[in-house]
Amino acid sequence: MPKDITTTPAMAQYMAAKNQHPDAMLFFRMGDFYELFFEDAKEASRTLGIALTSRSKGDKAIPMAGVPVRAVDTYLERLVRGGYKVAICEQVQDPREAKGVVDRDVVRVLTPGTLTEDNLLEGSRPNHLAAAVTNRGHAGIAWIEISTGSFLVTECPESRMVDELSRIDPAEILIAEDAEALQETAQTIIGTLTSRPAFEFGRDSAERALNEFFEVATLEGFGVIDMPLAVAAAGALIGYLRETQKAALPHIRSIEVHHRSAVMTLDRATRASLEIVDTMRGDGAGTPLLHIIDRTHTPMGARLLRERLLSPLTDPTTINERLDAVDELHDRSDLAANISEQLSGILDLQRLTARICTGRSNARDLIALKNSLLSLPPIRTELSRCKCGSLAAIAQTLDPLDDLARTIGECIVDEPPLTLREGGMIRSGYHDELDELLTMGRDSKQWMSDFQMREAERTGIANLRVGFNKVFGYYIEITHGNRHIEVPAEYVRKQTTKNAERYVTEQLKEFEKKALDAEERSRNIEYDLFCTLRDHLAGESARLQETAALVAEIDVYTGLAVVARERDYHRPVVDDSHLLEIEDGRHPVIEATHTAGTFVPNDTQLDPPSRQLVLLTGPNMAGKSTYIRQNALIALLAQTGSFVPAKTAKIGVIDRIYTRVGASDDISRGQSTFMVEMTETANILNNASSRSLVILDEVGRGTSTFDGLALAWAIVEDLHDRIGCRTLFATHYHQLMDLAEPEKGIVNQRVAVSEWGDEIVFLHRIEDGGTDRSYGLHVGRLAGLPRSVLERAREILLQLEDEGVTVQGTQPEDATGASGKQGSLFEPPRDKMAHELQKLDLESTTPLDALQKLAQWRRLLDHQQ
Repeated sequence: MPKDITTTPAMAQYMAAKNQHPDAMLFFRMGDFYELFFEDAKEASRTLGIALTSRSKGDKAIPMAGVPVRAVDTYLERLVRGGYKVAICEQVQDPREAKGVVDRDVVRVLTPGTLTEDNLLEGSRPNHLAAAVTNRGHAGIAWIEISTGSFLVTECPESRMVDELSRIDPAEILIAEDAEALQETAQTIIGTLTSRPAFEFGRDSAERALNEFFEVATLEGFGVIDMPLAVAAAGALIGYLRETQKAALPHIRSIEVHHRSAVMTLDRATRASLEIVDTMRGDGAGTPLLHIIDRTHTPMGARLLRERLLSPLTDPTTINERLDAVDELHDRSDLAANISEQLSGILDLQRLTARICTGRSNARDLIALKNSLLSLPPIRTELSRCKCGSLAAIAQTLDPLDDLARTIGECIVDEPPLTLREGGMIRSGYHDELDELLTMGRDSKQWMSDFQMREAERTGIANLRVGFNKVFGYYIEITHGNRHIEVPAEYVRKQTTKNAERYVTEQLKEFEKKALDAEERSRNIEYDLFCTLRDHLAGESARLQETAALVAEIDVYTGLAVVARERDYHRPVVDDSHLLEIEDGRHPVIEATHTAGTFVPNDTQLDPPSRQLVLLTGPNMAGKSTYIRQNALIALLAQTGSFVPAKTAKIGVIDRIYTRVGASDDISRGQSTFMVEMTETANILNNASSRSLVILDEVGRGTSTFDGLALAWAIVEDLHDRIGCRTLFATHYHQLMDLAEPEKGIVNQRVAVSEWGDEIVFLHRIEDGGTDRSYGLHVGRLAGLPRSVLERAREILLQLEDEGVTVQGTQPEDATGASGKQGSLFEPPRDKMAHELQKLDLESTTPLDALQKLAQWRRLLDHQQ
C-alpha cells in the first residue's frame, strides 16, 4: 500500500483500520456499499467476480471494488469458505450527527473458525476453532465452537495429535508462528492454518488470559491446572477470539476436559475407511453411516449425534444408560412420535443463544427463540411418563424456560421487521411512552389527510397534495397545470420539479418537527427496549445452553429409536467381556442403499483366546470387505448407544477400532500406496491393545508376492501372539491358512461361492474353512476385460498351476525365478492334486464340495494332456 498517497479523511480512516488488520480483507462501509481498496480490491475482484474500478484518476488512482450491504453475506461466505480473513469496518455514528467524516471502526473480524451466522454455517456440523501446541513429545489441543459456546481441551502424545485434530475437524487451527514442524504436521488436516505470536502460547500469558476471561483467580475449578499444554492452547484461543470478535462472549462459560480414555479411539484412517460421517470420496457424494441413522429434528441433535459417532463410549454402564433410553422410545412408538412432533418445531437454540450473547441477533431471532421454547413444556410432559432412568432424569432437569418465552411474547410483535433501527418491533401496550409516540404517528397521518383536504378547499386547487421525502421533509405540491391559480402568500416555494412546484408553510414546518421528533424518538425507544430484552436473555445464557443440551440428547435418543424401528435394528448386549458375537449382522449403509431383502446377513464370533483371529479368504467382489467393515460399524453403533443391524449382538467393550482397508496413495507427502499401507499398519501394531478390534484387508498386496506374504504372515503372528486383540484379517494369500490352529484361536473362514461349469455365483455367505481360489479371471470377465486377454490369462494360470508355482494374489513375474519357475514358499513343488487330496478333510467335506473338487481336478488333467 503506498505510504505517500494523498488521502481524504475517509481514506485516512481506511488506512488506519487496514494497518490494524493487515492480514484481513477490509470491508469498509461507505453508505449502502462495503468498499475494498488496493490489493484487497484486486483479490476480491478475482475471487468474487466483481468489477474492479478505481478511486481518483491518473497517478493517484486507487484500485477499488465494492459489494452492496444488503447482499454482503453471500460474498462473505465465499471468502471465508475460501480461507480468507475479513475485517468489517462499520459506520459507528449516525451520519446526521456527524460533523465532517462519519466515525468508523472495525466491529468484527470473520475467520473460518469464528462464524456465528446461520447462513454461513451448516446446521448439522460443528464449526470448530482449534489451537495446538507441542513440547517434548506431548501435545496440547483446545477447541471451541463459538456459535454454541462449547470449549474443550485435551493433552495427548504428539504422535496422536493429528488423529485428535482430525476427529475435531476444525475449520481453523491456530499454531505458534515459530513452530515450523508443527505447522508442517498440521497441514495434513483439512482446515485453515493461522499463525499467531509465540508468546500467546506461553503458560503464564495463557493463564492470565483465561483468568481474565472467566473472571476467576485460578483455573483449578476447571480441572486443567495440571495440563500446561492444554492451558497454553486454550489461552491462545481466547486471545484470538478477543481480537476478532470485538464483543463480550458470555455464552462461553467454562472449559471442559476431554478425557480420551472415556471414548473409543478412531484414528484418521479408520474414520475414513468406515465412512462414518463422510465418504472416502471427500466431495460430499455417497452415503456415510451418519446419513443412514440421522433421524434428528434439530441442528443441536444432529451435531450431538455426529459427535457421539466419532467418540463412542468405553464405559458399559454409561453405554447401557443410553441404550435404556433408546429402548423405551423404541418400544413406545406413540411417545416417540409425540416427542418428535414437538422437536420439529425447535430451531437451533445453541446458535440462537450465541447470536444473542454476541449482540448479533435481531427481533426475528428472538421470536424464533420464543416459538422454539413453546415446545419444551409438552416435551417435558411426555418424558415424565417414562420409566427409563435416563429419560426420567431429563424430565426432572429440563427447564421449560416459559418465563423467557412469555417475556419475549409480551415485548416483540409476532412478525417483526428484519432491521432494528426502523421501528415496528415492539408490541402495543408494552411501553406507555412508546404507545403515545406511535399514536401521535398514526394521528399525524390523519392530520396530514385533514390538512390536505382543508388546503385544497381553501385554495381551490383540487389536486393539491401533501407529501414527504427524506431529503426535503414535508411539502405541499401544486402541479404546473394550476399556475393560473394564485397560491396563498404564506406558501414558501421550496423546490421546483418537472411537473410541479413544492411549498412549505409555518404550520407544516411545526407539524414536521413534531412528527419527525416523535418518529425518531419512538425508533430510539424501540431499539433500546429490544437491546434491554436481548441483554436480559444473554444473562440467561446458562439456562438456555443447559436446556439446548438436553433437547439435543432427547433428539438423538428419539431419532435412534425411529431408525431402529424402521430398519429392524436390535438392542446389543454391551459388557466388560472380550466377546464379539453377532447373529445375522448386516452392513447398515449397504443394506439401506440396496433393494430391500437383497443383503445377505452373516454371523461373527470372536471370543479370545479360543477364537481370537479370523483369516478370511474368498474371491474379489464376494463381500469380504463389506463383512469385516460391517462388524466394525456394528460395534461402533453399539458403543455409541444405538441399536444395531443384527438379530443379536454381544459386544465386549472395544477401546479402539483400527482398519486398513482399500488402497490409496498420498502424493502430497510423497507416499506411495504401499507406503501408506505400511504406515497405517505400523500405527495399528504400535497402538492396538488386547481390547482393540482390528480389521485388515489385503495387507501386503502392494509389493512383490514373497515380500507381501512374509509381511502379512508376520503381522498376523504379531496381532495374535503379542497384542492378543480381536482381529478379522481378509486376504488373498491362501498360504496364511496354514496358520489356523483352533487351539491357538486362529480360524479360517471363507466367502461361499457356488460353481457351475465355468460360471460362479457369489453367495455372500461367510462359512468356516478356507479356499485356495481367488476367481480373478471371473472378476476380470465381469469387469469387461477383452476376451483375448482372458483366454491368454487362463492359459498362463493353468501352466503355472501345473508347474506348482505359487502366485496367488499377484503377477506371475513377481514369483518366477531365473529359470521361469519358482516352487511354493513353504514346500517343494509336487503333484498338486496329490497335495490337495492329502489335505482334504473327508469327514467335513460335503458331497457337493467333493463333486466340485473332482470337476476341478478333471479340468486340470484335461489341460495337462
